[in-house]
Amino acid sequence: MLPTLCRLREIARVPLIAKPNAGVPEVIGDETMYNCPPEAFTAHLEEMAAAGVWMFGGCCGTNREHVRALAQAVSALTLVSPAPKHSDLLPCATEKELFFLPPDVAVGEALPITAELEDLLEEAMDSDVPVLTLEITSPDELENFAACQVLITKPLCLRCADAELLEQALRLYQGRVLYDGPLGEADLRPLAKKYGLIY
Repeated sequence: MLPTLCRLREIARVPLIAKPNAGVPEVIGDETMYNCPPEAFTAHLEEMAAAGVWMFGGCCGTNREHVRALAQAVSALTLVSPAPKHSDLLPCATEKELFFLPPDVAVGEALPITAELEDLLEEAMDSDVPVLTLEITSPDELENFAACQVLITKPLCLRCADAELLEQALRLYQGRVLYDGPLGEADLRPLAKKYGLIY
């Protein structure tokens, strides 16, 4: 977890939460075993606190002994505030990649979501356009959008004139997107709060 927490501190504007398992599970027969003792479970708490973690807990495999060791160790920690390095940029993400875009980034011409979407995406990923823009006009397009999103390796901008349809697309997409379209503040603000939509 530690490398991920350190990476998150660079973009987080709020304190982080760490709730690790008691190690990697091992299946022995029909039973799932966690072999991380309380001392090992708490070994990296100081580094986690330095990465901006303010809340600690335990997930799978932890028990009273783990929580007791955690409570004792946490009492001696110095908490560190978040320290975003890119506060003036827009953080967008695909499923696997994080991008920091300038606020005035130009979005490309919107591609339609058709049966040829896979081919269109392959061409778009090879182009010089920094942001991919897809236009969603119908619920029938959502299945194709969801199936092809693994091909998206650039920041994504969605164009849509229907707030409900846009929300369905945001629910399906494994990342954080920009919005370009006619919807107003009243429609977009809840989507920004719930899905991180950037508009």
